[in-house]
Amino acid sequence: MYRPVVHRRVYADELVAHNGAILVGGELLADGVGAATVTIRDGLNTDAGAVFTFTAATSSYDRQNFPNPIPMRSGLYVDLGSNVSHFILYFILPGAEDI
Repeated sequence: MYRPVVHRRVYADELVAHNGAILVGGELLADGVGAATVTIRDGLNTDAGAVFTFTAATSSYDRQNFPNPIPMRSGLYVDLGSNVSHFILYFILPGAEDI
């Protein structure tokens, strides 16, 4: 069954999905102060294992669209580092039949 890709702008560390999701991509823009990182974790908090880290040099961006989306089985947690101007996450929420 087709499910739409959802996007969300993340402003601080955030649990985006409690019941897992499918990570499709993201966009990180670093501010003019320094390099920025955002770590995506498969779980409910910062103790969860890192799945992917976006990195961007000062005043640049890192845009990733995964050709093979990444299943997040335990939750989808976004861990923002410093110097993040903005971060947008692209993901698919599970359907009722997947839970």
